[in-house]
Amino acid sequence: MAGHTALARQLGYTELELADLERHAQSAAYDPALKAALRFAELMTKDAHRVTEEVFAEMRRHYDDSEILEISCVVGLTNYWNRFTTALRIDLSGTDEPYDPPASR
Repeated sequence: MAGHTALARQLGYTELELADLERHAQSAAYDPALKAALRFAELMTKDAHRVTEEVFAEMRRHYDDSEILEISCVVGLTNYWNRFTTALRIDLSGTDEPYDPPASR
């Protein structure tokens, strides 16, 4: 996560947006379009079958087909890289700390 946080800061995301990411649906830091994209990304990441017609309709209210395709590709590729680096125990935080896997879930 540290690598993602550093990248988000480089891209211009505010500290409030980063702090509120976990509760993006209730946060005033995000506009409705970004809330829709974050919900879509979260569901796609956890279980793509949970991207319901309602969720997809909300995406269509804010994004055209090419934007939805681009968002889907970014989410899919990010999920791929997370699994790839986690399986290989690659730490992207930029520190020299040894790999410390999270506790079993």
